[in-house]
Amino acid sequence: MTGKGQRRRHFALIGAVTMLGFAAVLTVAAQPTGANGADSLIAFESDRGGHVDIWVMRPDGSNTVNLTNDKIVDVFPAWSPDGTKIAWTRGGRGPGGEIWVMASDGSGKTQLTFNAFSDFGATWSPDGTKIAFRSLRGGNRDIYVMNADGSREQRLTDDPASDFAADWSPDGKRIAFTSERGGACAVYTMRPDGSKLQKLTADSLQAGPSGWSPDGNRIISEDNFCTLFESDLFVMNADGSGVTQVTDTSENEIAKSWSPDGEQVVADLGRVTVGGHLAKGDIAVVDMGSGAVANVTDSPGINEEHPEWSP
Repeated sequence: MTGKGQRRRHFALIGAVTMLGFAAVLTVAAQPTGANGADSLIAFESDRGGHVDIWVMRPDGSNTVNLTNDKIVDVFPAWSPDGTKIAWTRGGRGPGGEIWVMASDGSGKTQLTFNAFSDFGATWSPDGTKIAFRSLRGGNRDIYVMNADGSREQRLTDDPASDFAADWSPDGKRIAFTSERGGACAVYTMRPDGSKLQKLTADSLQAGPSGWSPDGNRIISEDNFCTLFESDLFVMNADGSGVTQVTDTSENEIAKSWSPDGEQVVADLGRVTVGGHLAKGDIAVVDMGSGAVANVTDSPGINEEHPEWSP
């Protein structure tokens, strides 16, 4: 069984699941709205300038600005809680990738990590004093944390399986992340010191990167992340209960970032996941009330991934 039949089986195995509103559509006429939509920005990575850089844009895809604009691969942008800084990985996803930080206008670029392995996927603590990230420095993908200036690095997970895609809860008490330690991708949470591990999703869901809602009550994720099947978004309560499907399209949606008002989610949108990346990616905004998907970049031949909504 493949495709949507396989995905429906995954949802059925973890309990009662409902669809939000009507079936989601790939493109809608209405642009993203909401109390904070017009005033916020979305940071993302794109090769639209001929090489992969960190860009920002309005939620409707307008007013794009290149913040890094160099020939080094820049990926995984992450806004600080006050919106004044962006952490990102400079040097790509492989060996040599390091966590850097810059002002939200692209100035003041400063390197935070220094090692021969790959550090990426930064997420800020709600008070802006710490940054959690994924690293290969131990020979395996694990979650680490450091002070926001790069000091006092500490390893939080130490498992033979891959741990990645960390996201700090709004109250600072938990970090959500994706792990393959059960033999399949699943969402877990832990305390900021790595203790009190809790598994939220069933292995059958193959859940991928996740993100806390602004009020901390819900978590957005997607199914089929560790497979080649088409993935859709789902939302659940912070304890893993109440799993509800959000999108139902023929493409892949991968999301981790909510709008400040909690009414929308910004997501990767592409055709097929290959090694965890989209074969062709755009940036989409998903309405959490209806499940409607708006492609806000729609750039054929250009790959754009890992969007994050500013506070």
